[in-house]
Amino acid sequence: MGAFLRLSAFLVVLALPWAVLAGMPASSERYDFQVLRNGSPIGHHRVVVRSEGQRSEVDVDIELRVRAAGFLTLFRYLHQSREIWEGDRLVSLRSTTDNDGRQEYLNAQAGADGLRVNGSGYSGLLPADTMPTSYWRPDFVRRATIMDSQNGRRLDLAIRPQQYELASAAHNEVPAQRYHLSGDVELTLWYGRDGRWVKTAFTARDGSQIEYLLQ
Repeated sequence: MGAFLRLSAFLVVLALPWAVLAGMPASSERYDFQVLRNGSPIGHHRVVVRSEGQRSEVDVDIELRVRAAGFLTLFRYLHQSREIWEGDRLVSLRSTTDNDGRQEYLNAQAGADGLRVNGSGYSGLLPADTMPTSYWRPDFVRRATIMDSQNGRRLDLAIRPQQYELASAAHNEVPAQRYHLSGDVELTLWYGRDGRWVKTAFTARDGSQIEYLLQ
């Protein structure tokens, strides 16, 4: 009986590493930006990336509200999306957007002939290596085809790399390379030396200055 108990205990101990490995959560990465308008907070832009092997699931949540007198909403932007990636290829994207009352959507699915897009801004076929405007991937700046994540429209963009500099985050400054986007979208992106997206800045339609600060 004692020998049986010792053998059972040994087998339990031997199995523990495999049980731990089997129950290990997928790795995750999070981008949590505070969004400022002319220096005042108006909301957040959050991206959560969960990866296991070559597969990544990406959830994006954006909520921006410009208010007057503390309670009257002058402008709102609400966006939620989920992306699925296999390695460097986008295999699906679903999003819904409330763009100040205008409802937009996107359903995109990879196929043998490319990325099949059904969106409020475009329905049709785009190249397999199309990149959405969720900005979290550092290779965004090197892709030939860019797709608007809120409606599927193909964007005509020129992306120019600029110098490395210190980019302001919420609690410190980080070395990052600046990229300027012009064309259908006008904005500036910063990516750190490790490839992390660390900052965004652009001028809104009303002339106000919008800045993302990484928390």
